[in-house]
Amino acid sequence: MQWDDTAEGVLATLCRMVPETIRELARASAHDESEVVASERGAASVSVDDVVRGWIRTTPPEQRDGLVAVIESLGLEPERYVDELESGEGWEEEPEDSGM
Repeated sequence: MQWDDTAEGVLATLCRMVPETIRELARASAHDESEVVASERGAASVSVDDVVRGWIRTTPPEQRDGLVAVIESLGLEPERYVDELESGEGWEEEPEDSGM
């Protein structure tokens, strides 16, 4: 899938905020999820919005509140991403050990 130049820059910026030890894993996960987001909307290329939505989806729900300031620092409106920020989709609790 094609990527807008600006989208690639946003992904790189977001990745720089992740500790170096897990940066490549975070980049790969967000890259793949951004392409899923673009595909879901029927696009031929990944946009900045797709990258932000993909990044949010790959961030654990308990850490998403911190993304509001990150989104603002990118010059974007967090309100555009409220559904993703509030969603826990894909992040289910591990079942508790029943001791069996």
